[in-house]
Amino acid sequence: LQSRIADLLKLVNTWLRAISVDISTIRENFEPTSIVETVSKAVENVQQHAVRKDISIETSLKEPFAPINGNEVTLVEALVNIIGNAVKYTQMGGHIIVTAREEDKKILVEIKDDGVGISAEDLPHVFDDFYVGTIKPEGERRSGVGLAITKRIIEAHDGSISVDSELGKGSTFVILLPILKQEE
Repeated sequence: LQSRIADLLKLVNTWLRAISVDISTIRENFEPTSIVETVSKAVENVQQHAVRKDISIETSLKEPFAPINGNEVTLVEALVNIIGNAVKYTQMGGHIIVTAREEDKKILVEIKDDGVGISAEDLPHVFDDFYVGTIKPEGERRSGVGLAITKRIIEAHDGSISVDSELGKGSTFVILLPILKQEE
């Protein structure tokens, strides 16, 4: 009973976090931020779960990178949501590749997995608040807010996020973030 109550409290706190992500507060704490550090911290955060499922997370960070104007804590949270989902929806022994490169005054971060994929009917809704897709990973908890929070965080950084996926073939999330302008 106590563990069920703890699970419910965790879920309620996650929902509260989803509806209270304050874009202006995130922006108040912007500073020059390294995408390499951000990606490394996010991967480190989900590594234990990946190891338990025998999933390899490979990173390919094509340096040098210009810094972005951002809030590292929230960017790590956004990446943890995506990489964590990749682990959640990838079968034992699967692979996740996280790449980053500079392109047209933007940093492009790509998270690609060979997991179960997202159905065509779910794809347009994955960033909606409280949306829970039709694919249910075994033994995994879902709140339907992780990707909604991620989208808000990325947009607070004047960035964009998109996803391409096919059922049974995996998913690829692409994040574009503007690099820090010299006058900032």
